[in-house]
Amino acid sequence: MTTVEARDEAPRPDEARELLVPITLELGAIRRLLVIDVADDPTYRALEPQVLDGPHGRGLVLLAYLHDGHVELFAEPHVQVDPSGYEGLGKGVLGIHHTDFQAARFEVTDDGLKLDVAFSAPSGRRVDLRMHEHLTGPRDAFPVLAPVGGTFDNPAFFPFIWLPGLSFVPMSNTEVALWVDGEERTIARLPLPIGGRRCLMARYDPDVMACELNPSGITELSRVPVRPAVGGEQQEAVDVVDVDGHPGIAGVRVEREGRSCHLRLDPPLPDIARLTPSACHEGAVLVRADGSTELEGRYEVRRTGDQIHFVMDELGPWRTRQRRPLLAVLFRLPIFRRWPMTYRWDATLDLADPSHPDSRWTSRWSRSTTT
Repeated sequence: MTTVEARDEAPRPDEARELLVPITLELGAIRRLLVIDVADDPTYRALEPQVLDGPHGRGLVLLAYLHDGHVELFAEPHVQVDPSGYEGLGKGVLGIHHTDFQAARFEVTDDGLKLDVAFSAPSGRRVDLRMHEHLTGPRDAFPVLAPVGGTFDNPAFFPFIWLPGLSFVPMSNTEVALWVDGEERTIARLPLPIGGRRCLMARYDPDVMACELNPSGITELSRVPVRPAVGGEQQEAVDVVDVDGHPGIAGVRVEREGRSCHLRLDPPLPDIARLTPSACHEGAVLVRADGSTELEGRYEVRRTGDQIHFVMDELGPWRTRQRRPLLAVLFRLPIFRRWPMTYRWDATLDLADPSHPDSRWTSRWSRSTTT
């Protein structure tokens, strides 16, 4: 990777202008989550408490997955939920219901998970959920990418949920109670033991990085100033490098509290404003979280007249460098291996108006059903 060194002479024209960035990686508001598979409820097949912490406030939300594929979302009254983060989930979200929770505790302590959730849905359905771990040793956690993209029928982005410390809730020394409309329900069990312990199909992580790759609906491209890099420092959240004597983009990244998710382009993407008519550039995409779990794909950018077309596809399957028997089994399951391959991103940039080169930017994700 080559960066431009600082010097005292007059800047080149490249250094005085901005570089358009057609790749977007955004960090969502989810900070903590728990996914619970319900074994015997006629309405709900899974419940997913989340703690959100973002510009719209901090608080608890709960996603309830119905057997018909729809999702109900319940949020504390003070939490303003961004609906775009749940767009395309399953067969659709049946509204965002701000609800007075009688209990809304979701903590992870040295003793383990402490969850208490109690509320009534607008339909009158009552949910009471309690899950308290009492660990006798360190929490058994491991990093993994959540295969949530398989639940989006009409994706508005490519979901990249990094769980650096995922844990399954053990059956022993755990208080568990789930009641729906006054009737006791059962949590499903994990078929394989973890670390010699039988566990519930309830998995959580207290420090989630929920990333959205190339969200649809963006109409104006972001820009980074092309300027000399000092001491190898990267510019903002975009890795700007030298491509044939001109600035290009080697990747984009998001970081938080020492953790990172990174999308790399190999070879780097050249400056799209310099693409000549009929030019075509393609390469590999590598999405990596904390340098351990990764996903590969393909990108292509082609100019036809005043139109620049982007494609990102051939994604997956997930790969991990962790050597654990459970992960070896999980990463062979279809939910991990197949769903990324069904995703395709198409975007178009209209250069007809040179004074506003990003005024006609459109993009969308689609899923095939053939993989």
